[in-house]
Amino acid sequence: MGNQYVKPERTGNSPYTRSGVPPPALVKTGDKPLHRVNDRMSLELHMADERVRAAGLSPAEREWRKKWVHDQHLHADEPVVVDAVHRQLNPIRTAYRLPWDKFYLHYLKPTFGVYYGTAIRVTAPKLLMAFVVVQTAYYYWKYEVKDWTHLRGLESMPQKEVIASAPAIEEKFPGLMDKGLANPSKDDYYTPTFNKRTAYLDVGETKRPW
Repeated sequence: MGNQYVKPERTGNSPYTRSGVPPPALVKTGDKPLHRVNDRMSLELHMADERVRAAGLSPAEREWRKKWVHDQHLHADEPVVVDAVHRQLNPIRTAYRLPWDKFYLHYLKPTFGVYYGTAIRVTAPKLLMAFVVVQTAYYYWKYEVKDWTHLRGLESMPQKEVIASAPAIEEKFPGLMDKGLANPSKDDYYTPTFNKRTAYLDVGETKRPW
């Protein structure tokens, strides 16, 4: 079959097209939209003029149009935001959101306005919950460390020490590595806290007479 493409004959000097014909101008000259640029079609056209829109209407139609235009004007109390319509919450969410919602309505909104009050209302509870979670984790990490006496709490294993010149040290100072480094594997408890225990230690011979 082959390629059926045939190079067009050059009829111009434009370097941007194969035929040499310059591309069409991108300048809008009328109401017709140009699809080569981001140009939206005008929906008003000649209807932008209010007199043209009202031309040809009967007195009854003019009266109806006047009422319709007046209906577009909001009342001083509008818009009325009904929270129950826009937000459907379950009872649990309603209960734990109630204090913050009251705080927002009675203090944040009158003091900081709708925008900044809403920003504080949304951000403050999340920061408070994050702070509680971090403090709880820190408490368990510091005071409820898992050791060989109980199973609760967190456990942190020490980083394994890597000594590159261990053979040379052992050759020059025999037994120094065993005395200077902790070796939990020598016990039946593979936990770093077993060697730090304070109970059941051999304190030597007692000096008491009984």
